[in-house]
Amino acid sequence: MTCKLVGLTLQDMEYMTIGACLDYATDYLELKNQKDTPKKAVVRKATQNDFDNF
Repeated sequence: MTCKLVGLTLQDMEYMTIGACLDYATDYLELKNQKDTPKKAVVRKATQNDFDNF
């Protein structure tokens, strides 16, 4: 069921190990959750120290 939710077909899974399928599903779900939760950008003025480090 999870493979269908993340878009893996039977043909895809024929060439993948069970570990690769699980890794794919985990990565897919983590990326999807990151997109669903908006992040606030931290904006600050650059200091002289920032420029020196650059």
